[in-house]
Amino acid sequence: MSRSRPLATAVAACLLASSTAPAYAGSEQKSLEELRNTVVNLLQALVDQHVITAEQAAKMVQQAQEKATKDTATAEARDAGAVRVPYVPQIVKDEIAKQVEEAVKPKVVEDVVAAAATQGWGVPGALPEWLGHVRATGDLRVRYQQDMFGRNNVAYTVPDYNSINAAGSIAKAGFNAFLDSTQDRHRMRLRARFGLEAAIADSFTAGLRISTGSALDPSSESQTFGTTGARYNVGLDQAYIRFEPRDASHFAWTTVTAGRMPSPWFTPSELVFARDLSFEGLATTFRAPFGTPDEGRRSNLYVTLGGFPVQEVVVSPKSSKWLIAGQLGADLRLGYEDRLRIGGAYYDFTHISGQLNPSGLSLYNYTAPPFIRYGNSYFDIQNSVDGSTNLFALAAKFQVANLSLAYDHMIGRYRLTIVADAVRNVGYHAADVLARSGIAQAARNKGYVGEFGFGDDDAASARGRWRLTAGYRYVQRDAVLDAWTDADFHGGGTNARGYYVTADYGLARDVYLRMRYMNGDVIDAPPAYALDILQIDLNARF
Repeated sequence: MSRSRPLATAVAACLLASSTAPAYAGSEQKSLEELRNTVVNLLQALVDQHVITAEQAAKMVQQAQEKATKDTATAEARDAGAVRVPYVPQIVKDEIAKQVEEAVKPKVVEDVVAAAATQGWGVPGALPEWLGHVRATGDLRVRYQQDMFGRNNVAYTVPDYNSINAAGSIAKAGFNAFLDSTQDRHRMRLRARFGLEAAIADSFTAGLRISTGSALDPSSESQTFGTTGARYNVGLDQAYIRFEPRDASHFAWTTVTAGRMPSPWFTPSELVFARDLSFEGLATTFRAPFGTPDEGRRSNLYVTLGGFPVQEVVVSPKSSKWLIAGQLGADLRLGYEDRLRIGGAYYDFTHISGQLNPSGLSLYNYTAPPFIRYGNSYFDIQNSVDGSTNLFALAAKFQVANLSLAYDHMIGRYRLTIVADAVRNVGYHAADVLARSGIAQAARNKGYVGEFGFGDDDAASARGRWRLTAGYRYVQRDAVLDAWTDADFHGGGTNARGYYVTADYGLARDVYLRMRYMNGDVIDAPPAYALDILQIDLNARF
């Protein structure tokens, strides 16, 4: 057994040298001891049985030790920089994943909700896809209005042709056959509008808007308070499809709109058309750009053409009333901030004037307008023998030529705006009016508006923003259609002149206060009809 001690020592040294770990514990240490004893006993048995000599056994151990040392060095060079990951049972993995999820989930949800609230998006898939293509807009206006009549006005002298036509005669209308011209009036009014515009496909959009207001009044969407709690009328104000392709610089070289649409015309004032007026039909604008592209804003020459049914006449389709119109103009970008817009338009209202009925018949009742405001020349087309019925219609034709200009100039953060708007009804002919209606009068067919504005570009953009506007308005009796022009100045309509002042002040983002004073008087009297109006509006938009 004396020879077995050096052999056992050599085998142990060999096994220790071949190990890659500095120490072992537990089952690994036990396995190493068992392996060492087995090798020692095996080699010792071979020596005892004279199969090999002790020197040969020692040499075998030495060779094994040298090979183990070499293999260890090779493995260390190959695995340099490698990260050794111990085996982790699946049950441990599942438990770790569960703990991480419970710890991280609240923070992730909090961050996602905060980002959605800030950036205006939702969790993908939570809402229908089409909602991402729809933009909602709306506005509310609460108004206090005071109507102050002139001291020289005389009661029951200004005819209300709209009420007369609705009643069927002057006698049936009674006191309502005349506009109020002497009793000052204080009232509250409301306008509410809500619209949607959706991007349907490439270059196509569709728009819808509902609003308050009378179903018959085309140029005002205001509703007067005092309905004994009855709900207000709400109607479809706009419904259209628009095609507007853009080039690489985002410039819209053409716009085609069909349906009931916002005004397609450049109209810097309400001389011809009221702001609340919508148009039914088809309009097309072509633009020829020039100058340097700037995010879709480019100087351009344009032409707009449109056809709009005004009133369909079922009993006589060839007599249906239409507006056929065109406008030629320029939109000039003078530097980055300044802008000059010029437009020359021609508006031809076909079959708009009245036609006298044969005696005792109502053959041409359809020629009377469905709504009359104030100012135009009217005559009774009923031609009743006993005068028990009355129906008033327009005495003149309306072929309106309009020249408009608006210039914007920046002074620091403030914008100075100058507006000039002039109109002439070239379709008015005194001889034609006399032949049609029996009314002999000189042509009163011109009008104009001059206006200056100064202040912030948008008073509703932030608190403390402001803007002031002042202007003068002069519109003769038959210059434009009284039903479609400004519905506020002098109570709306034509045959009025005077100045107006407007002040806007921002109360918060998208909330602003407006105060407007309008001093109006009749152009052609009698009867005397002076009317000053004060309006205080609280406006909100979204």
